[in-house]
Amino acid sequence: MDFKLFSIASFFFVTISCSEKQTPTDLTTLVQPFGIIPSSQNGYGGGLDQLAQPDDVEILSNGSFVVTDVDNNRIQLFSSDGSLLKSVSAKHLRLPNHNIVPTGVATDGDGFIYVSLEGVGRIARFTSELIFDQFIGHPCDVSAENYYRTENDGCLISPQGLIVAKNGDVYVIDMAKYVFMKNEVRNFGFRKFYQSTKSNKTVYLYDRGFAQSQEITTIMRKSEGMTISPDQKTLYLAEEKPEKSQFGNLKKMRYIAAFDLETGRFLNRLFGVSVKNDSIVEGVFKKAVEGISVFEKYLFAVDEKGGKVVVFDLRSGSHLGSIGRLAYYYCNKESDCVIDGVNYNEQNIIAGRAMPHLKNDWRKNEMASPDGISAITLDDGSRILAVVDQWNSRILLYDLSKILRNFD
Repeated sequence: MDFKLFSIASFFFVTISCSEKQTPTDLTTLVQPFGIIPSSQNGYGGGLDQLAQPDDVEILSNGSFVVTDVDNNRIQLFSSDGSLLKSVSAKHLRLPNHNIVPTGVATDGDGFIYVSLEGVGRIARFTSELIFDQFIGHPCDVSAENYYRTENDGCLISPQGLIVAKNGDVYVIDMAKYVFMKNEVRNFGFRKFYQSTKSNKTVYLYDRGFAQSQEITTIMRKSEGMTISPDQKTLYLAEEKPEKSQFGNLKKMRYIAAFDLETGRFLNRLFGVSVKNDSIVEGVFKKAVEGISVFEKYLFAVDEKGGKVVVFDLRSGSHLGSIGRLAYYYCNKESDCVIDGVNYNEQNIIAGRAMPHLKNDWRKNEMASPDGISAITLDDGSRILAVVDQWNSRILLYDLSKILRNFD
């Protein structure tokens, strides 16, 4: 099916402009992180001061941080100064399968923490102190054709991307690549659970009405990053693997799409691409857009392959600028980059033969496959941005006010 863009200017955001006034600002040499997590980091590994392919981060209102530490199969809670406060693994959740594969993390308006557990087909809810509260959803092994059948309501195969509304409603992307792929075209499952109360206890019910009305799995092909607008009306998703048939996207440019939070219907709004004759012709992102986060009137998006964070104006869609540069001492698992006799690909990082965190300077915003992102105003009024610097095995921390003053 081919998708076309409506020609309503107020709905479709063209984010690339030739106007001199809208020339994006590169903040890489103007703003540097004020710290990292873990504060005494020691690169890739399973130690207390290590992370192993971290995927996502959520800043809590008290200034602490929750990190999904994927390859270590644990959820880490760090203090505002980067010290480890708590670690949660399968045994703490009383799960027999230790490969829980924690991926997405989000919070609701009451401070509860939610983590998608890709390896066990569940979402775990915690208190703000990372004390386990309950599971949401249940694991299943079904085909794509049977996924939305009534008897499989609320089941999850490989939940990954996750966002939670202030009212506690949960939105989750069920990746399960080989279940939903058809004729080599990617797709995914999507679930919404709404928060309710039963016998004075908080429960989560599968929203079948949303499943029937949503257009997310029609418009998108592979997504993980999600965020919700400040007014709690719009859901944004990042497209990682677009098809040429999507909006005449012959160059397969990555973008961010907007959907109605209540119904899941497409709002005909895209960020990160420019259009001509109803077709996408250019884009901001290099090859992948990962984590996204909304803060006030700004939309932050991680350009994984570009090694940077891109900033958009949420209302106009203008591409305002970016921060970060692709780390020199790093290449992905499909590449080789031998520097001074050391191959800095992912296999060597995992084996301990390459230590890019010692070579790539976090103070210079040198990022190795950045991923998750979080932005928040803390209880004390300070504004913080956190970015997962995945293969440097750390989280970069920024004073958000120093970034935004360049756009205000």
